[in-house]
Amino acid sequence: MIICIIGRRLDLQYKVSHIERGIHLVETDQGLILVQRSSGEKGRFIDILTAHNTLREVYVRGSQKVTSANLTVQQFSYATFSIASRKERYYLDSVQPIHIFYHLRDSLSRLSLASYFSELVRFSVQEFHVPKENCQVFRLMLNTLHYLEEGTRPKNLLKPIFELRLMTELGMMPDLLICQRCSTYLPESLYFSPRSGYFHCAACQAADPLPSPILLQRSGLQAMRHIVFADFHRLFSWNLGEKNLAAVGRCTEAFVRYHLDLQIPALDFYHQIAAERTAQEQRGEAQHEST
Repeated sequence: MIICIIGRRLDLQYKVSHIERGIHLVETDQGLILVQRSSGEKGRFIDILTAHNTLREVYVRGSQKVTSANLTVQQFSYATFSIASRKERYYLDSVQPIHIFYHLRDSLSRLSLASYFSELVRFSVQEFHVPKENCQVFRLMLNTLHYLEEGTRPKNLLKPIFELRLMTELGMMPDLLICQRCSTYLPESLYFSPRSGYFHCAACQAADPLPSPILLQRSGLQAMRHIVFADFHRLFSWNLGEKNLAAVGRCTEAFVRYHLDLQIPALDFYHQIAAERTAQEQRGEAQHEST
């Protein structure tokens, strides 16, 4: 099974009215639209993450006007796509929607985080990824968007899960088994280096410092191990205290930034929103204490 969380199938269907002569249908496959880009006044390009964990750039003919049919070819639409080709370019023939993650747009914070995930996948699959039989980037993306849309998992939990598991699925997971210097399996506290991709226990870090280390407690290390090694049905089933979860989030974000060498505006916007919300909460607490 690709995914076990998708809701009811929609009755809406989009169909291209005309396929030019010489265009041949090459595939019908499930996929998720990661992003769309305008192309003149009469069309647009969409980047589809397919169920085979590959990226396909597809041209969509027709109006840019938002209609009920065109909603099926918007960002975060999960559907079955029929794709045709002509002269090494791909064209959308038809699409049957399965689920549209429309309610991600109800919150700027959720939308910016979903956009960040999309950009991470789009870049990494295009630049680094050779699909393997056991790769599950597509499943990871769908499940993460589901929990993000439903609000059943906190955003500061979903973000490190997605970042670190994506790197693992791409074959770039960190070495989290033992301290690289003394082989301690579960130190009370440790220092993880996003650059080197492994950790030192506190004693070894003092004797032989790692570059750009981030302090973690034992529970943070166990959480990162869970993200890397857990089966998918258990991947999202954990939680951590706020302070330790924040430290894990710093580790996973820095690991992705360094090894993929990315600057994604959606991530900066997500942090901006989070900082503004924290500032508002602090002002509210200060006002409450003053009264």
